[in-house]
Amino acid sequence: MVEITNVDSHKLMYHPERVAEYKSKKDCYPIYIEIGLTNACNHKCVFCALDYLENGGIFFNKEVLLLNLKLMAEKGVKSIMFAGEGEPLLHKDIGLFVQKAKEYGIDISITTNGILFDESKIEQCLPYLSWIRFSIDAGTPESYAKIHGTNEEDFLKLMNNIQNAVEFKNNNKLDVTIGAQFLMISHNLNEAKILAEKLKEIGTDNLQIKPYSHHPKSLNDFSVGIEEQNRIRDELKHFDSENFKILFRKSTIERINDGINYPECYGLPFFVLIDSKGNVIPCNLHYGTPEFIYGNLYEKNFQEIWESERRKMIIKKLKEKGVSECRKGCRLDSINRYLHRLKNPLGHDNFI
Repeated sequence: MVEITNVDSHKLMYHPERVAEYKSKKDCYPIYIEIGLTNACNHKCVFCALDYLENGGIFFNKEVLLLNLKLMAEKGVKSIMFAGEGEPLLHKDIGLFVQKAKEYGIDISITTNGILFDESKIEQCLPYLSWIRFSIDAGTPESYAKIHGTNEEDFLKLMNNIQNAVEFKNNNKLDVTIGAQFLMISHNLNEAKILAEKLKEIGTDNLQIKPYSHHPKSLNDFSVGIEEQNRIRDELKHFDSENFKILFRKSTIERINDGINYPECYGLPFFVLIDSKGNVIPCNLHYGTPEFIYGNLYEKNFQEIWESERRKMIIKKLKEKGVSECRKGCRLDSINRYLHRLKNPLGHDNFI
């Protein structure tokens, strides 16, 4: 099993050349990109941060994406996660995208509800992935159906799909990490240990326990108190072992409670989102916000968009806007803290 490190922090310190480029040029190409392959979803999760967006039948054009995946690799993109505003496995070409991106030299991952991860998709995707993460926010079919907005049979199907993936991994001696995530909300606090027991028995590599972070545009709020979160952490400790890791996002919880302590989002050059319409956007706060779209891959390629005056103008606008409206504990939060510290050295930093 691949050792999982810094899941609750960041890994930017492992890319000193890119950070040095950023410091000297005030910009760089991203290390990591999240791509939404469709805005369609086969579930309707109660906690979905993007519940304000249209859920429809948009699917990324195969030729456009393949062209840009190759270009991303050439420009130094290191990793891509297929996730986005819908369920990535609904795209019929998911296997091709995973295989081609890996062929181009990009590390690939998928976050999915896993219902469609059948034997065919396991064979198409698993050998080429660095990791796959299943969103499972309940431990019983009844709760799963209510939270994910689906039927109880889907929970059983998901558990079977994960077991098949684990068996395929073991039989083929793959180096992929098979994990799951459990989002702590008021609906499921008593089911984390039930899920942990099932996943450990199946042979999953890890279970990541994440705090709910309210999206400023979301129609709902499922925040949970720190006492309840700590209770879940304590309940799950004994499940942790050499072959099954409980990845409790303690630092993320602390950062959410601490709030934001930097004046701007420094991390935007290192990361970008691409939605199913081909829009290239700074982060998920700006889904569906035309004024903050860097460009569209159906109109210009990734290099043209990244090096465009429009992107520079938007970065400047976001810098002036500040972070007062940002989501606490967002994906770039720990990176921003790190870069803020680099930009503001202290008196004894040279005494290494």
